Amino acid sequence: MTWEKKRVLVTVKSYPERSKKYGVVACTMGLTEEEELIRLYPITMDVFSGKDKLRKYDWIEVECKKAEEKLNRKESYKIRNGSLKIIDRSLSTGKIKGKVNWHERNKLILKHVAPSLEYLKDKFDEDRTSLGLIKPVDVIDFIKKGKLQIYKDKKEFQQSLFGPSNHFLVPACLW
Repeated sequence: MTWEKKRVLVTVKSYPERSKKYGVVACTMGLTEEEELIRLYPITMDVFSGKDKLRKYDWIEVECKKAEEKLNRKESYKIRNGSLKIIDRSLSTGKIKGKVNWHERNKLILKHVAPSLEYLKDKFDEDRTSLGLIKPVDVIDFIKKGKLQIYKDKKEFQQSLFGPSNHFLVPACLW
């Protein structure tokens, strides 16, 4: 299979994980220009740090190809290393008079909300669809466990990612 260029609106980033092959990486979900949900992997953590870090609702361009994986998920694509480029930040930083530009984001995203979790389960059985959006009817409760730890020094945070036994520790919030 050959590499192809895709433009993707980044909507979700998973918690980072340690990969034997790629180091610390994250899986990212987005919406292509053709309005298809897509999973992009691996994205190295350096893309999510620094002045020009990748943010949710950035439009990116990547070279990718259908992933060969055991789960055979319909939306999974492997990214060619070094091909990710941020091409438009208007929705990630798009503030209008101090407000986040949710109207433009919602025009793209909300039409992809699935009618139910059962629908998504049926789609997985039918064609291996593994991504979907659910809009809760009611939020019954919200539970916060532990205090959010904010690091003043970036190096202090980086050193905390890998404990003495080289296990990956997930920080409370990476976005």
